[in-house]
Amino acid sequence: MSEATTAMDEIATRMVRVMLIEDSDVIREALIDALSAIDYIVFAATAATAEEAVSKLKQQSFDLLVVDLELRVGTGFEVLRYLAQNHAGEALAPVRVVLTNHAFPIYEQRARALGVDYFFDKSLHFDQAIQTIETEAERLRHIA
Repeated sequence: MSEATTAMDEIATRMVRVMLIEDSDVIREALIDALSAIDYIVFAATAATAEEAVSKLKQQSFDLLVVDLELRVGTGFEVLRYLAQNHAGEALAPVRVVLTNHAFPIYEQRARALGVDYFFDKSLHFDQAIQTIETEAERLRHIA
């Protein structure tokens, strides 16, 4: 097997590391259930508070983050602010997907100003969010 073929195989089988920043066990389990059939997605971490999320972000790297705005302690905005300050302009900064019950236009504007790629209302667009996460994970697994 050539080196080029080996490199292509490694890229094709790359695991996509996802962190779920969500305080609801029910929503967290629903996300894991909905995405568990995709063999290249690995749920590398979860966090229920802003402090826990930032701590894990300091220790590990992730390809994709699913962020709720209302957390057990703190908010998703604190996490997004940390990312904006510490990963701004990075070519491989994680894809940021907000999934919230508080999908007010002002929150979406604020989230996007902090670098959010996608913003979804949990109650209205859960299936669309899952599809977007699947699409992004497929794209990310091909990036070296």
